[in-house]
Amino acid sequence: MILNRASASLLRTGTALGRRPAATATASGAVRHGSTSGPGLPAPLLGRWYSTFGKSNVMYISWCVAGILIAEAVTGAGTDALWNSVNKGRTYDSVDWSKFVVEDEDEEEDEEEEDDEEGGGGT
Repeated sequence: MILNRASASLLRTGTALGRRPAATATASGAVRHGSTSGPGLPAPLLGRWYSTFGKSNVMYISWCVAGILIAEAVTGAGTDALWNSVNKGRTYDSVDWSKFVVEDEDEEEDEEEEDDEEGGGGT
């Protein structure tokens, strides 16, 4: 029975698990909530964001969709730039096609065939 009371007391306070209480009372009696993360964003900025996007479901969904589209555009442009820099000269767009130009000797043969057809058609 004593062991149960002691373990229940330890679990309620969280000292046995090394946790801190989430809220502490200040000298004036006000409750102050502890933060385990960094300084975060300023409250006026968050308030402005909430009044613009957070109050309505439609605006929040629009915020999410816009964020996804912008993130996709940025990552797509970044990966394309990386791909093109690694594969310079190996892709269709980056090959210098002027190196592969071959003079057509077929043009002279085509002209001779046309002359033969024009001249020999009167018989």
